[in-house]
Amino acid sequence: MTGFEDLGLDVTLLKAISDMGWNLPTPIQTEAVPAGLAGRDIFAQAQTGTGKTGTYALIIMGRTESGSKKPTSLVLAPTRELATQVENEIYKLSKYTGHRSISIYGGASIGDQTYGLRKGVDIVVGTPGRLKDMITRGALDLSEITEVVLDEADRMLDMGFADELDFIMDAVPKDRHTLLFSATMAESIKRIAFKRMQDPMEISVSRDEPVSDLVTQYWIPMSRGAKMERLESILTNGCPKTVVFCQTKKMVDTLADEMYQRIKVGTLHGDMPQAKRERTIRSFRNNRFQVLIATDVAARGLDINNIDLVVNYDLPMDSENYLHRIGRTGRAGKEGIAVSFVTKQEEYHIRQYERETGKKILKVRADEMPSAGTMVIEDQVRAPAKAQRQFATVPINDTKKPVRPVIATTEDGKKMVVLQINLGRDDGFSKTQISDLVKRVGKLEDVFVGNVGLGRSKSFIEIREDRSDRTMATMSEYLHKKKEVLMEPADKKPKYQEKKHKSYGQY
Repeated sequence: MTGFEDLGLDVTLLKAISDMGWNLPTPIQTEAVPAGLAGRDIFAQAQTGTGKTGTYALIIMGRTESGSKKPTSLVLAPTRELATQVENEIYKLSKYTGHRSISIYGGASIGDQTYGLRKGVDIVVGTPGRLKDMITRGALDLSEITEVVLDEADRMLDMGFADELDFIMDAVPKDRHTLLFSATMAESIKRIAFKRMQDPMEISVSRDEPVSDLVTQYWIPMSRGAKMERLESILTNGCPKTVVFCQTKKMVDTLADEMYQRIKVGTLHGDMPQAKRERTIRSFRNNRFQVLIATDVAARGLDINNIDLVVNYDLPMDSENYLHRIGRTGRAGKEGIAVSFVTKQEEYHIRQYERETGKKILKVRADEMPSAGTMVIEDQVRAPAKAQRQFATVPINDTKKPVRPVIATTEDGKKMVVLQINLGRDDGFSKTQISDLVKRVGKLEDVFVGNVGLGRSKSFIEIREDRSDRTMATMSEYLHKKKEVLMEPADKKPKYQEKKHKSYGQY
């Protein structure tokens, strides 16, 4: 079995690894570290929990000297939380090498970050937006960069950082060593790899590895109005360490307000000041409260190993986010449970998650889900034997066929999903105005939007399937004249589709 001493690492790094309690390298470390140290560009599919941060940290510190006048290594991360955690791990690994590091991100003082850069650093870890700002201001000089890391490149593109990435990559020397890490091998990521890398070595770590064998997954069918009561029921009688995921910042705050009198909770979302977000994570890690209610900002890079339970109060936008959420539990050899609240209109998502993860998600009725306190046995989270027998006897298909979105197909083979939105003539909208609103809020080009069916209080709109989940999530954060907008898959065939459908050749 390969040990860290077999990877070609300097003794100073091996000593730091020993201090951190790392015993054996992970599969991606075993494969990537020797190749990276030899100067090979690396294009790796790897998720949180696979050891990817340690992988590139060991490579860049193994290839660079400390004490440089200007930064020699640049790490790009999608969020402030991840940038902070990456810099913290680099700091620990640099204990004996002398490498100086700094994290650069929005929400913190530009003056403090500029001062830190002037003092001299070897490794800069930052988010694309703030890095571009610092470069434009002349506060960050990348002329001596030899090592570039793109961490969670797929996430950065999803968050709309494509222009910032191009700007930054154009600012670093062309003669550099590049490491790219992504949860997927999507075409957009491959284009970056081919454009910005030299004959990269491709490495893939199965996305199922971090969680699939350690997390027991359940889903509970219920109405939207029943979610609050069910959550409180699950979290009574000895609440274990739990992360509750919501789709919007508003829902995070609403849940926290409702639950605060009965259960001590913390919140985490993008509108919180950075200092408060860091305090919240620290307090949760130190067990000052047991329940963290968060948006997906916490799904990636939240480095807490003893989370017992994950609750998807709202379903995530896609399978990747689902996997990242449930990957917060079932870590460090400890079993965990993931529970998803699913409305009738959302049941089709469960089949998608099962197909993507290759794992069965067990259906349970709301009255059969035990409280979280009864799930903890000998410090391992698992359903008690009685409950497991109950779960096993519940047929997966014992209810009516779930409502699925109505699908139309364009002439070039693209799928169009029919969604419904709770806006119509009574709200002062025309078909064109509905279409324009969805395009603007959802940041959609014309090619992704089709027919509109206008009703008095509800309208239908066709959205390309690969943009539908994201559009529904985005619209859910929009208020029209203080009215909360709801967008979801259509529960019936729109009347306009019963007539002759317009040609999809325009798409």
